[in-house]
Formats: sequence, C-alpha cells, structure tokens
Amino acid sequence: MVLRRIFPNMYQGPDSGHVESRKASLYLLRCIFLMGIRTPPKRFFFVYILWSCALNLSSTFYQPIGFVLGYISHISEFTPSQLLTSLQVAFNAWSCSTKVIIVWILIKRLDRANEMLDELDKVVRLPSDRERVHRTVVMSNRIFFCYMSLYLMYASSTAFFAALMGVPSFQNYYPVLDWRASRFQFWLQSGLEYFAMLGACFQDVCVDCYPVNYILPLRAHMAIFAERLRQLGSDPEEKPQQRIDKLVECIRHHKLLLSYCDNLRPLVGGTIFVQLMVVGLVMGFTLINIAIFANFGSRIAAISFMCCIVLETTPFCTLCNYLADDCQTLADALFESNWIEQDRRYKKIVLQFLQTLQKPVIFLAGNFFSISVATNLAATKFSFSVFTLVKQMNIAEKLAKTTSNQYEEAVDI
Repeated sequence: MVLRRIFPNMYQGPDSGHVESRKASLYLLRCIFLMGIRTPPKRFFFVYILWSCALNLSSTFYQPIGFVLGYISHISEFTPSQLLTSLQVAFNAWSCSTKVIIVWILIKRLDRANEMLDELDKVVRLPSDRERVHRTVVMSNRIFFCYMSLYLMYASSTAFFAALMGVPSFQNYYPVLDWRASRFQFWLQSGLEYFAMLGACFQDVCVDCYPVNYILPLRAHMAIFAERLRQLGSDPEEKPQQRIDKLVECIRHHKLLLSYCDNLRPLVGGTIFVQLMVVGLVMGFTLINIAIFANFGSRIAAISFMCCIVLETTPFCTLCNYLADDCQTLADALFESNWIEQDRRYKKIVLQFLQTLQKPVIFLAGNFFSISVATNLAATKFSFSVFTLVKQMNIAEKLAKTTSNQYEEAVDI
C-alpha cells in the first residue's frame, strides 16, 4: 500500500475514461531530470546546477578517465580478478558516458514523442482500449523499476564485497588520494567510487530503459489501431463518403505512428549502436572473470553485472522484432476489413494503404545495421570468441602466474 501511494502509476487503477500514454515514461523522465541534463528550474536554479555538476563531473566525465589513470599508475598491483572487474566496468563506463551525451543532446525528442502520444490518445475511446493503455503504462513503469533495482544492486554488491577484501571497488585514480596510506583515505576513495558508480548506474538505467518505455506505448497503440482497421466498412448505415473519410483518418493516424518512430530513430540508433559495439567485449571479460578468477563475492557481483549488460540491449532488440510483426498485423487487419463490397475509389485507396502498411518499422543502429534479436545475438557471440581466445592462448594462466610472482617478490622484500 505504501508503494501504491508513492508510485501510483506502477499499479492499475479504475478506468477513469481518460488515458495518458505519456505516463509510461513518467518515472523515467523524473530520473532523467535528476541526471542534471534538463533545463534548470527557476526555483532551484543554483541547487540544480550544483547537483548536475557534481553528478556529471564524477560519473559522466571523470569516472571513465579515472579508470585509465588507475591502470597507468598501478596496474601491477591489480589481481587478475580485480583487473577484469575493473576492465568490464571501464568499457561500460565509457559507453555509458557516450550514451548520456547523446541523450543530453537529443533530449527534446523525448518531449516531442510524448506530445505525439497525446495525439494518439485522442482516438482511444473503447473501455477495452483504455484498459490496454493502462496495462502498458503499468508494465512500462514496473520494467523501469526492475532495471533500477538490478543496476543499483550490482553497484552495492560490488562495493560491499570489495570493502570486505580491503580494496576500493575499481581502484580508480584520484589526485592526492592513496587508499593504501590510511584507513581514512581507503574509506574516502571507496565512498567516492561508490558515489560515482551509483551515479553511473542511475544514468545507465535511464539511457538503457527509455527505448523500452517509449516502444511499449507504441505497440499498444498499434494493437488498438489494428482493431480499428478491422472495423472499417462494417457499419451498414454509413454512406460511401463517410467510409472513405474514416479510411483517410486511419491513414493520417498511421502517418502519426510513423512520425513517432522517425522522431525516436536518431536517439535510439545512437545509444543502441554504442552499446552493441561494446557488449561482446564486456561480456567476454565478465565470463573470464566468473569462470577462472573470481571468488564467491566477486562472482555474485559479476553475475549481477552480466544481467545488467543483457538488459542493455536484449529487451529493446526483442521489441524491434515484435514491431515488425505488429506491422504485418496491421496489414492483415486492413485486408480482413469489409473492403470487397466497397466502390472502386475506396478499393484503390485501400490498395495503396495496404502497400504502406506492409513495410516494417525498422530501427537502425547508427544507420549501419538493423536492430533485432539476430543483431543482438551476433554482438553477444563475440563474448564467447573473447573467452575462447583467452583460453587457447593461456592468457589467464600467464596472468595468474605473473601476479603470483609479483606477490612472492613483494613478500621477499
């Protein structure tokens, strides 16, 4: 009951006769506001600017650099498990920062998408259609909170098990800080890394989940539109011109659906392209760490990290396949309508409209390749190639042996 009062859009209420598809991204947009990449509010202008600087300087800009500086300054002090844990997050941190910048530049497209959803809501009149939209809003918001829970669980588990082992989570480089010098500096660096990682996870949830939050309402409206197409020409009391007018309205509605997709394409294509480029390498490092080097605590953190990596691309790639099926469903729905008994002009419009409906909605990753389950599988397969390469070249054994020799030399000294 407490959660229901705090997050009412995670639960389906009674039918109020009014739908708001934009609520499917309500909590997402609130979190994007907290990322510090929106226009500062007049009332808390300076507070918002300070928060934006603190979060983005630590998570968006410095954290990826801190990983590199950490490797340069003391890579010889990493154990194999610590190095792989750091590398898998480092590559993902660079991709996350790039995605945040892309969303920062194109954030207005999300606002325009919500305006288009408001237009699509105007034709939702039947109780069954309103219930479908309400269910979609609930599902979308719950998916967002599932993302948030899993990502924050990874950040917290990594920090907890690293603290138990007496080392910072990723051993990033911070000027004038040496975590080996005292317990105070150790806890200070651990706290800074944890704050930066929490911020990065918070940002990652937003830039990874927004495609899902915006495609789910689209699919709901496409399903409603399919039922509307099936009913064309079924009213015996309609005059021929009234039927043509309804058909033209459907064509305009379809154009609005396509405009909604066109509006999201540059944003979605950029962020998904960045993630698909690194997902195989990151998962490869994680698999090596889990299978060879990680202890119990590190293995738990690595498994939760792999779940987060899978969530970054798989749900949206799956939805893209469903979108192609939805387009075919629209074409089938129009063909199943009562067009055979209509006049020649009506049939000619239906034929042209049918050809348009048969074209699938496709999102491209960086304008290079289509986003689909097949693309996602091809990207993730690279992780097994990385794992196989490391096994065949005995890189893991050599790395473990080198670390053992360095430890023995330190003991002798």
